[in-house]
Amino acid sequence: MGDAIRYPNMGTVKKAAEIYGLSPSYIRRLCKTGKIRYVNAGHMWLVNLDSLARYFEQGDPAENSQTVGGIRRVAR
Repeated sequence: MGDAIRYPNMGTVKKAAEIYGLSPSYIRRLCKTGKIRYVNAGHMWLVNLDSLARYFEQGDPAENSQTVGGIRRVAR
């Protein structure tokens, strides 16, 4: 009985965009590229808000791999 089920904190793309002050298209791009978790619920996308928060806290692993001495490489 001590094993409580923990459900993920889910929200629509619109809600996620409002929380972080971003555009819905950017949130969808993060979903499509596999950087944050989401599920398709009919015609809506439900974003795992915990996954989104973790993404912003930790940063993008792909971007972090291109740093040298804390300096990120910029395309020319």
